Amino acid sequence: MLPIVGYTNKLTVEPGETIDVMVSSFGANRYRADFRQIIQGDTNPDGPGYKDRLIDLDLGSDRTAVAKPFRPGSCVIVPGLEALPRIRDFTLAAVVKPTLLDGRNRCVVSLPGFAEIGIDEHDRLTGLAGDHALVTSTRLSVDHWHIVSLSYCAATQNLSLSVVKDLDASSEPPLPETVTVKADLPPGELTQCVIAATRDSDGELAGFLDGKIDRPAFFDTALDPNNLRNLLADFAQLRRQRSLLGAWDFSCKMTTQTICDVSPYQLHGQIHNAPTRAMTGWLWKGQELDWKLRPDLYSAIHFHSTDMYDAGWEVDFSLTIPDDLKSGVYSVRLVPDGDEDAAYYCVFAVRPPRNRASGNTVAFLFPTCSYMAYANHRLGMDVPGTEIGMGRAVELDRHHMFLQDNPGIGFSVYETHDDETGVFHSSRLRPIVDLQPKVKSFLGGYGSNIWQFNADTHILGWLDAIDQDYDVITDEDMHADGLRLLQRYNVILTGTHPEYYTGNMVEAMQGFTDRGGRLMYLGGNGFYWVVSFNEDMPGIMECRRSEAGIRPWEPGHGQFYHGFTGEYGGLWRRNGHPPNHLCGVGMTSQGFDISEPYVVSPEAANPRVGFIFDGVEGQKIGDFGLAGGGAAGLEVDRADPTQGTPDHALVLASSTRHTDIYLMTPEDLLDPTPDWSGTQADIIRADLTFFETIGGGAVFSTGSIAWAGSMAWNGYDNEISKMTENVLRRFDDKTPFEYP
Repeated sequence: MLPIVGYTNKLTVEPGETIDVMVSSFGANRYRADFRQIIQGDTNPDGPGYKDRLIDLDLGSDRTAVAKPFRPGSCVIVPGLEALPRIRDFTLAAVVKPTLLDGRNRCVVSLPGFAEIGIDEHDRLTGLAGDHALVTSTRLSVDHWHIVSLSYCAATQNLSLSVVKDLDASSEPPLPETVTVKADLPPGELTQCVIAATRDSDGELAGFLDGKIDRPAFFDTALDPNNLRNLLADFAQLRRQRSLLGAWDFSCKMTTQTICDVSPYQLHGQIHNAPTRAMTGWLWKGQELDWKLRPDLYSAIHFHSTDMYDAGWEVDFSLTIPDDLKSGVYSVRLVPDGDEDAAYYCVFAVRPPRNRASGNTVAFLFPTCSYMAYANHRLGMDVPGTEIGMGRAVELDRHHMFLQDNPGIGFSVYETHDDETGVFHSSRLRPIVDLQPKVKSFLGGYGSNIWQFNADTHILGWLDAIDQDYDVITDEDMHADGLRLLQRYNVILTGTHPEYYTGNMVEAMQGFTDRGGRLMYLGGNGFYWVVSFNEDMPGIMECRRSEAGIRPWEPGHGQFYHGFTGEYGGLWRRNGHPPNHLCGVGMTSQGFDISEPYVVSPEAANPRVGFIFDGVEGQKIGDFGLAGGGAAGLEVDRADPTQGTPDHALVLASSTRHTDIYLMTPEDLLDPTPDWSGTQADIIRADLTFFETIGGGAVFSTGSIAWAGSMAWNGYDNEISKMTENVLRRFDDKTPFEYP
């Protein structure tokens, strides 16, 4: 277990800026903090050894460790209802499709302290108003939309709860079930409306719904439930209803946190904890697949009790980055109760100043999008196939146990919510317990078994070992600054697995190589998935895996376009930017057991690439390593002219005959026959690739996540390290490459 965890409000910060640190105790009484540069995070005794560097920066004395909870669950909060006239008669209504009915009480829509519509532990609709509670006999279903309402007429003293299933298979609308009791309710004093949750007796949000809600509305009269269907279906008609107090059209301002009230009262609300917008609504029957073309059909929000955007912890302390601190990967280290072994690391990048170049000509691109995609992933615990893919039993360390004990911390985009729908969002405004050194993984291969951040520290450690000055820039930096930032450098080095890219990032990197920049792609399965940021919600990222690719879930019919930007989700390969265009290779297979060496090809004898092999001999390279025992493995890419590999690209070496745990990617597998495995299919290989660009630049791609694990072998003294350094030295020489 982790006795203390924390996070910072940014993953990238420049000298002179202040960064906030939020900390919570999970057993610790006190803690002290220090500031460290992370050099090498792998603790494998066969590796180069863990290494960080203490930075002389006073972060204060011991502090009390305060426990702070995770509060997952999404909803809409509409404040300001006290501005409405006091009401007696009313109707509260919505269209709802629950996606999880598991015996928990849920709320559909609530006017806290006045009335609410919910779902009880037996899946029945409930209504509450004053001291009166109503329950229908109809059980709600995850297969249908339901039009629900709670109404009151003071003249008749009838309090009525109504539900009707919207059955697609029926040509005639079914009749609603209505239950009524006599009640003498006082006039309402309202403060807010909560959609998909309610307030408990302490005022905290509770009763989160797992499901979709469309068209919630509120009236100052008791409406006949037989009329609600037509009324809610037509917003134009609805907004002219003189009895209307509020009607929330979720299709408006779809890319923001704002929820629009179409009534004259303009009671606009805000989403809480980032539920999923741009989702098919009650009236969607396949008429359109792009929400931007028919937003009226995408008027639903999908809420989850497990949604998490911002943990919202109070700031424990802040630090200002010294003006003279060099760019790098740093961490605020939290040491609980004097126990150094239990320290928690809040990792972030110190980038170069925004307004001037640092003078360094080499930059390491810190893949924060991919870190966010995998943030707090539970692949080894919640995905039974992971052990098969690894070829061995899972290894659990204390951070895995923390995740199991604290599901409220939120998921990665590899998980599903409790209702088994995919997690579209991942946020950095919460602890990311696998984004710290010394953490083991499930996917890192036999040996070190590290993944993402820790595997990338093999490259940071290598840069340190060869005394190479460098800057660290992040995906978010590149997304925001584009080519303005990249053009400062001769060479950009990627991490081991830069899998997730925004459109801005793809354009910036392509522009960099087109204009003479030199790219060293030191990983595998890079530039694969489309992700997007939201300008109204900093720190959160969206991913919708449409159509193809290796994916744990699909977004659902009609829901392939991102809600944040309207981009078509899925593979960059299917969106006009195959990774082969950028780096010469593209994803072809994955397996997480044994890595293989590369076999040098005849193209390696081409004088164009003589500098790469300077001091390197033999026909087999990389027959060693900390990630599976070889330089080619885990996730591997192949050169393929049909996918955009330039005609003049040279494949210098390739891996051969991986184990049968390596299988073909689904986007390439048209006919799933047994011969599409590592020992059977030549297409399953890593291609070490080089090509020049027309602007005088060049690209070197390893096509393998395991490459960096071989760089770190034998204290960075080996042929893979040598080749990588050869490439770096030549790439950092501004002499233009000649386009063949």
